[in-house]
Order: sequence, then structure tokens, then C-alpha cells
Amino acid sequence: MKILFAIFAICCSFFNVSPSAAESDSAAVEAARKEASVVYYTGLNVNAAQKLIQAFEKKYPFLKVQLARHGHVQLRTKIFTEAQTSAHRFDVVSMPAIELQLLKKKGILASHRSPEVEGIPTGLRDQDGFWTAMYITQFIPGYNTRMLTRDQVPKSWEELLKPQWKQKIGLDPDAPLWYASLLEYWGREKTIRVMKGLAAQEPHLRRGYTLLAQMVIAGEFPVAIVHAHKVEELKAGGAPIDWVKTVDPVVTSGHAIAVSARAPHAHAARLFADFILSKEGQTGLHQAFLVPARTDIPPLVPSLDQTKLKVHYVQPSLADQYDRHDKEFHEIFRTKTQK
Repeated sequence: MKILFAIFAICCSFFNVSPSAAESDSAAVEAARKEASVVYYTGLNVNAAQKLIQAFEKKYPFLKVQLARHGHVQLRTKIFTEAQTSAHRFDVVSMPAIELQLLKKKGILASHRSPEVEGIPTGLRDQDGFWTAMYITQFIPGYNTRMLTRDQVPKSWEELLKPQWKQKIGLDPDAPLWYASLLEYWGREKTIRVMKGLAAQEPHLRRGYTLLAQMVIAGEFPVAIVHAHKVEELKAGGAPIDWVKTVDPVVTSGHAIAVSARAPHAHAARLFADFILSKEGQTGLHQAFLVPARTDIPPLVPSLDQTKLKVHYVQPSLADQYDRHDKEFHEIFRTKTQK
């Protein structure tokens, strides 16, 4: 037996394939089959989540995905609460990378170096293998094309501070990622000045970037800080909405996937994570108007091409000061928060 294993190891080395990789299509899949299901926690929109799940279950019909959707702040709270009570329910989670960095620091995630990570830029994956970006989101001003002419559209973040935008801006009250990244890019003095100026505009605070985009379309307010991919999806359906491509920076957050350190279905969890990071899985995200993290899949529309935008990626190191940034952001907008 030892001789056979040695021969196998030599062959693997010769063809640059490790024994664990060779097993992935057989032993690991068979182990996942016995687990029968995988529990997926995510903030992903229903359309994209269903596309992913349907494609995965078609490829692995012996596995069923149990989906639980929440906003990323609520999802983080839920996971922390479950960890404190030793209620280990989820197998896989996807949410903004900085949120997963917080879970990593609490020991809630397992290191999983997926064979698919080579298609993901190094800046969009954890160096220790605890999370890998599956798609990216961009914070940008979206606007109603029937309410504003091209000349009226704000061209920069600073232009939102002009008098004509008072009480005409929509903003999510849970946006510390955007705020923290601007602190890093602009510095503290400019960021605080812009944020306080924005608060003085008395923005309409509503939770949920999809809701904000829908309210722009409905004419509740002409401008809102939303996600570019959602605007493109709604625009493709004929909605009167577009977004500003000239803001500097376009704060860009990696929405990443990770495996639970105490996954009830550990083999199925890894299989599901690998599928989502694969070109096959990421194509499903692409079709849902998300921007895949893989560099070998072009954006669905030219306007989402990262090389043509002034992109600034949210840095995972911001997690170290997350509570401080979160507190500061809410203090700036504290008198206007609505649910």
C-alpha cells in the first residue's frame, strides 16, 4: 500500500496535482452526498441567489440548499448571536468582505483555500484563505433620468452638497463601509466635512440599496447613493434611472464567501463555495447583473468595466476600526434615522 501511495504521489507531483485535489472530484463529492444539504446565509438578492442555487442543485442534484437571507448588518448580528449560544446552524455565508473579516477575528470562519481562487485578484481574497470575493458592489449616486437633465446631474460627491439637493437625496443609514473607505481615500478632514455637509442636506434615510433605487425610480427623490449593478439591472428593464460614472472614488466592496468553522455539512459547504467561485457559478452572478470577482468574466454592460472607473477597494484592515467608523457615521446622521 505504501508503494502504491508513493507512486500516486509522484504522479501527482509530476502533473502538478496534489492528492487532495485529485480526491476533490470523488471522495469529497461522495462525502457531500452523505450530508444531503447545505445551509447558506447571505444578503444576496433573491434573483441572484436563486440563479446560483438552481445551477448548483442541477450540477449536484443530491444536495439541497437551505437559504436564509438578511441584510448584512442583521446577518452579522444573527451569526454572532448563534455563535455565543453554540447554535451552529450555517455552513456557508456571503456578505461584504469587511464583515467576514470581523467573523474571522471572532474565530467563526474556517480557512478554505478553494481551487478556484486563482481566478480572483489577490486584493479580493483573504491571505489566510478565510474568505474570497464572489462579486463586487460599487457605491455611486443614482438618479432619475426623468427628473434631471444631464446638465443637472451631480458629477462628484462634493456636488451633492450644493443647495439644490437639500432634502432631495436618498441614503442608507447603515453605510459605514462607504464612510470608512472615504476616510482612507480622502483623509479625515475632507471626509468629515463632506459627511457633515451631506447630513445638513437632510437626506431621506431608508435601509436597503434596492429600496433606495426603487424610490428614485418612483420619484420620491431625484438622487440616492445606491449600487451601480442594481441601477443597470433596473435600467435594462426600462426604468428611468442611471448613475454617475465620474465620482472619485467609486468605493468598491468585495462581497465574499466563507465557510463556517463549525459547519454542520462541512463537505457540502466547501463544494458549494467552490462552485460559486468557479467560472460556471460566477456566470450566474454575471447574468443577474452583478459584477463577478473573476477577471476572466467581462462585465455584462460596458459601464461596469472597472478599468474605466476611479475605483477604490474597501480594505479588509478597516475591520480593525469598524466599530469606531460605525459609531461616527451614525453620530453624524443620528437625528434623521428612519426604519
